[in-house]
Amino acid sequence: MKQKLLTTIVFIFLFGSIAEAQVFTIGPKVGISSTQVSLKDHADRFEEGDANYSYQVGAFARINILGFFVQPEAYFNSVQGEYVSRNNLGNKETVTLNQNKIDVPILFGYKLGPLRLNIGPVASFNMDSEVDKDDAVNEYKNAVFAYQAGIGVDISKLTLDLRYEGNFSDQATLGDDEGKVRINQVMLSLGLKLL
Repeated sequence: MKQKLLTTIVFIFLFGSIAEAQVFTIGPKVGISSTQVSLKDHADRFEEGDANYSYQVGAFARINILGFFVQPEAYFNSVQGEYVSRNNLGNKETVTLNQNKIDVPILFGYKLGPLRLNIGPVASFNMDSEVDKDDAVNEYKNAVFAYQAGIGVDISKLTLDLRYEGNFSDQATLGDDEGKVRINQVMLSLGLKLL
């Protein structure tokens, strides 16, 4: 009788631990992205430049409940983008934007077989910004809101995600408040589940 009780307690403990491990996950993540500067207004003076590559380093957590999940993240995001500026004489000049920011997405999703589908808002906090031409950017905003949507897959302890990030608001203004800048990204990240 004691052995059955002990076996039952051990089984419940092990099953509870396994179930708990599937409910909550946390770990580091790194990623790369293709960054594109999107411009609004004054197409006669500004045009989009080439895509650039950026990187992210941070952490994620995931709470799974009945096939759905919530995944808050926080990461450092170093972004570089380009646009082309034209003066009144028609001369073109490529301008490079560099921005270091902290991104805090909260993703909501559904697990569909081996895939995870996710979407959610992102709060983005500007830490440092540079432009290679002095009067090119009038003002960088300190914080903006964006969105991410994508898919992911977990393979053992690894978690792989592919997402698109777009912005709800402008991140900067160009020149004398003439053009609006939004930076869009296609992001590929790899995380390691520690729990």
